Amino acid sequence: MKIINGKKLAERILKNLKKEIKNRHLRLRLAVVLVGDNPVSKIFINQKKKACEEIGVSFKLYQFSSKINQEELKKKVEDIVKTPSNSGIVIQLPLTRRIDAQQILNIVPLEKDIDVLSEKSLGKFSQETLLISPPTVGGIHHLLKKYRIEIKGRDIV
Repeated sequence: MKIINGKKLAERILKNLKKEIKNRHLRLRLAVVLVGDNPVSKIFINQKKKACEEIGVSFKLYQFSSKINQEELKKKVEDIVKTPSNSGIVIQLPLTRRIDAQQILNIVPLEKDIDVLSEKSLGKFSQETLLISPPTVGGIHHLLKKYRIEIKGRDIV
């Protein structure tokens, strides 16, 4: 059994990202869309904000009332997507029940879809033609590779 120190590995990854962003003189901004006041979502958003600050990426939270309707949210997200300074966009899930989440996720263009959740991004990922992996998939792949964990022939849940 291997003990994996995820926190230490995350710190190393963030350090490398900070160096790459600085060396390449990148000006990046993560835009996060939050609908409502879900306390768990706020925790995840704060973690994203902290990571952005650590590596030199700007962070912008777009928070909307839980009473926003589908059409209003669609227009707001379209505006967020068109904002040139927003280089990456995350639609924080879950959305409220009255919002069709997939329709909103599909507004985010491939090049700004950080979570790889739009149908277009997922399709390219499943065809193995996407240049990035969904964050969870990429994270697990990195852990397995870093710690030389072989999964061939094993049962995995």
